[in-house]
Amino acid sequence: MSDVLEIPSDEHGLVRVFTVDLPLDEAQILLDDEARALQQKTGAIALDPDHIDLFDMNDLSGLPLADYLAEGHGIPDEELAPIRAQLERVKGRVMVMRSAAFERIGQQLRVTHPLRWIATFGEARDPVPLEKPRAESARPPEPEAPPAAPPPPAAAARMMRPGLIIGLVVTMAVLGVVLWALA
Repeated sequence: MSDVLEIPSDEHGLVRVFTVDLPLDEAQILLDDEARALQQKTGAIALDPDHIDLFDMNDLSGLPLADYLAEGHGIPDEELAPIRAQLERVKGRVMVMRSAAFERIGQQLRVTHPLRWIATFGEARDPVPLEKPRAESARPPEPEAPPAAPPPPAAAARMMRPGLIIGLVVTMAVLGVVLWALA
């Protein structure tokens, strides 16, 4: 007997949990070579093994599967609560597939031996706070400052005086050195 799971192309944020009735080394073969063996076994069109976890419950050092799903995949406790007792009885190998494993391709997943589907959960979604854009290119242009008005003629003359005096002193010093050298 097999279950058929429909995977829509626009799916995201779901986590499917399966048990795998094989020793871990044999189960790992399902994910080798870009998960081709798992694709053939399930009839999947495409699977990305980077988004599929396979582990033995003994490797979780006593951590119950429900806690692993809550902590490792962000599954809210409200979703886990109805089947927590069933999840805590799971032994052996477990396969966890995130929506990204299906590569946004609508497909049917045929679940047959050695896989057994346990449940599908939604990952927790924190409300996304809207912040002002931070990128320089996302900021609105700042208004240009109006051009500074030219200083009045008397003020301009006063600003030139120190420069003029320094220039005259330097010129006089150079002229003095030249005349002394010629004498």
